[in-house]
Amino acid sequence: MSRVRRLGVAGLALALLLTGCTAAPEPEPTWRPVTGEEAQILAVARFNNFDAGSRPFVTEVGEGDETQHVQGWVDYSSQVGYAAASDPEQPQTVLWTSDSVGFLPADPDADGNPVLPIPPFDDTWQTAALAPSDYALDAVLAVLSGLGSDRPDNPLLVQQSGTLWLGRDEVDGVAVTVFAAPPTDEVRSPDDPPLTPDSAKLRLAVDDEGLLRRADVQFRGDWITIDLPDAPAPALTLPTP
Repeated sequence: MSRVRRLGVAGLALALLLTGCTAAPEPEPTWRPVTGEEAQILAVARFNNFDAGSRPFVTEVGEGDETQHVQGWVDYSSQVGYAAASDPEQPQTVLWTSDSVGFLPADPDADGNPVLPIPPFDDTWQTAALAPSDYALDAVLAVLSGLGSDRPDNPLLVQQSGTLWLGRDEVDGVAVTVFAAPPTDEVRSPDDPPLTPDSAKLRLAVDDEGLLRRADVQFRGDWITIDLPDAPAPALTLPTP
């Protein structure tokens, strides 16, 4: 009798163990390919920037042992960006387009933004080709210039390009979805290595309305965060010589 009872207890324990194993929820993945619904949200982010016209931004950019506070605006309709950079040796104004950048020694205004109107070009400006592979600041400026488009992206191509979902987060109290963006908009070939969070060079935090709230740029192994507040920004045009 006692033997039967012992077998029953053992059998019950095994049943409980098996039940516990099968009932355990699957762990939430830390990253995965985007769904169609998530691709829809990301697909309108660049167009929403273009539709806004101009967006403010703020970032901290490290170059060697020095860090610059960079604050200003980027106008997606004119493809002109304008910012104040707290260079340790000399505060300066930065003006750029998709392929060139200019620097002018100048202090920011009381709010930390570059002084308006944009000064006309003269011999005090130093200009150069934008070099995002060589300089962290140029990498940030190039990414900012590329975050606008005059039409929504194709959600199917967003999926096929290898975009990843990295999770949900908050930026300034607003719920966002964080994506790892591929290096190009092209559909990935079967021969291409799969995109991972570590191999991605750009992360985008987009709210549920498709408004970009934050971008993280990877430059030489370090991540640089760019915040894009939901606030008004001035229209920008290149100054006349």
